[in-house]
Amino acid sequence: MTAELKGTPTTPTLSWAIVGVDTAPVDAVPTLRFHVEITCSGSVVVQSLTLAVSVRIAAALRDYTAEERERLRGVFGTAEQWAHSIGDLVWARPTVHVPRFTGRTVVEVPVPCGYDVELASVSYLRALTDGDIPLRFLFSGTLFHDRDGRLAAARVPWDGEARYRLPASCWHQLRERYFGRHRWLRVDVDTYERLLDYRARHAYTSPQEAIESLLKSSGSV
Repeated sequence: MTAELKGTPTTPTLSWAIVGVDTAPVDAVPTLRFHVEITCSGSVVVQSLTLAVSVRIAAALRDYTAEERERLRGVFGTAEQWAHSIGDLVWARPTVHVPRFTGRTVVEVPVPCGYDVELASVSYLRALTDGDIPLRFLFSGTLFHDRDGRLAAARVPWDGEARYRLPASCWHQLRERYFGRHRWLRVDVDTYERLLDYRARHAYTSPQEAIESLLKSSGSV
């Protein structure tokens, strides 16, 4: 799906489309790279484009099973709350420099896939194992182009949009490749020290054994 930036007699007209996705071969964190095709009408020479992208999960644009709704309680609340609480979730806000082009170009928009479970977008993606994730890409930024032999600048408004449906398996496979079956949990220093003290007092061999003991004692498992 494409979206256009309407031009005036002195500003270019841009259109956008998501034409594919792959993964960064080597990166500090798992990263998906969305390929964005940018088309500029006419023979306008785009000298450069500083492109700000808001990548959003359009959660209302797909259906959910009862099991998925249960796993998403922490994101959208109970079944009675869904009608009012479900909406877009901001996943990432990358900024990309687009070099000089005429007519058409394709750029990579990186979206990190870290494991901060406190983010609603991560909780949402973790809850879904099948089907597609509906995404909305909103574009803004500053465009530099040739006009009457001179360099001119134009703003790219936020109404430029493109949509894409990402298979949920892409996100899960990428994170499995980086993290395997391990998951990271962030706690403050005091909680961490208390856990280590509990582990030492009970002679557990790992923090995981200590956590499992605490869960069993609380009746959670």
